[in-house]
Amino acid sequence: MKNLLLFLPLALLLSCKEQAKQPETTAPATKEAGWTKPMIYIVDGATTYYDNIEDEDFSDYSNLVYEVYKEIYAGKLQAYKFDDGKLLTVDEVKKMSQRVDTMYAENPATKEQEMKIVVSMMEQGIYSVKIKETWRFNKETDQLEKKVIALAPRMPVVSEDGELKGYTPLFWVFFDKQAEEQFKKQFNS
Repeated sequence: MKNLLLFLPLALLLSCKEQAKQPETTAPATKEAGWTKPMIYIVDGATTYYDNIEDEDFSDYSNLVYEVYKEIYAGKLQAYKFDDGKLLTVDEVKKMSQRVDTMYAENPATKEQEMKIVVSMMEQGIYSVKIKETWRFNKETDQLEKKVIALAPRMPVVSEDGELKGYTPLFWVFFDKQAEEQFKKQFNS
């Protein structure tokens, strides 16, 4: 019995040393590679500045978002409804990206005010997006790296008198297949 009591602390000490040598296997893949947890932030024309703060030409920015729209329309990227994760069809994306305005203009022939309904496609003028991304510091290159996981175009919300009330996200588009699968599981469980 005394031999057993002497052996027990020794066995416990050896098992602790062995556990310390074992690599952690439960860490998520992003943590193992040094990537941060996904972050979501907003980029828009009102809060984004270029090196030259006088530069208010957001056409590059808008063109970049339009390229994403073209890939959705071509069926290469999928769009998911922002609030419930439902897969959207191309027609649904086009409908969400339409802006319908009512305007009154004078008819030159009758000199009377006439109501006109104007439908415009907003995908070529998107200046606000939500971005989901993750970052890491690459020690080998001393570079901060970013990986964009998803993007959500945001449409302006305007009151009846034309005042900008804010923006609403339309849908998510994923550029990372693993994140896309997790997003779908979140709403399908």
